Amino acid sequence: MGAQAQWDFGVTHLGVIVGATGGIGSACARQLVNTADHIVLTGRHKERLGALSRELRVGTTGVQADISRTEDRELIVRTVSATGLPIGWLVFASGAPLRGPIDALDVADIESAIAVNLAGPALLLRMLLDLTWEPLASVVLIGSISASRSLPRRSVYGGTKAGVEHLFRAAAADLAPRGIRINVVAPGVVDTAFLGEDRSTLDAWIDDHVPMRRIGDPAEVAGLVKYLVTDAPRYLTGARFAVDGGAETVA
Repeated sequence: MGAQAQWDFGVTHLGVIVGATGGIGSACARQLVNTADHIVLTGRHKERLGALSRELRVGTTGVQADISRTEDRELIVRTVSATGLPIGWLVFASGAPLRGPIDALDVADIESAIAVNLAGPALLLRMLLDLTWEPLASVVLIGSISASRSLPRRSVYGGTKAGVEHLFRAAAADLAPRGIRINVVAPGVVDTAFLGEDRSTLDAWIDDHVPMRRIGDPAEVAGLVKYLVTDAPRYLTGARFAVDGGAETVA
């Protein structure tokens, strides 16, 4: 693992997963494992990156990085560029939770959430767009139903997700002439460590607000991501898909 890893320069295109060490990001890596000739995996947890790379058993390069940091974004771009491969697909699955009423949150925590969830993805996408891309390449952003619903204790988190979803969907119009497609997948309540302490208190909320009355599985989100990367109509861009057990239908 690491930027020094070797790959076959005779292959054709590259996949990139930003936030590969999270529950949804790692599920996307497993679903997309055979859809690129090499995959760059980024995440903040070195050990998880190494374990995922070994599990995938394909050509991967792991980059330990926090996309809220300028130097880490630059490292990701250098690593992608060093492969010599055009980008075939890019998945943004990174993010940081921030829970609590806004009047109880620390200013530093608000600034960090904005940097990780909104500014970081926007800036990294901009930097990667200077590299070579495959025709009809696909970008998928993992958003959140918090972007479209005013949920308690989620004002800042929901605001950052609403902002990044809107930014990426608007960018889809900008990038369509280049043949780069961007779509958003917005998960509802999905069984990952991202839920934190809320996991134990969600059962009643799910019964009241999720028509399917169950929590989602990361593989269900990743399955849609794979469809958007590999099988979706090439005319599809700028769309948003909620994977939430029907929660948005009863909002």
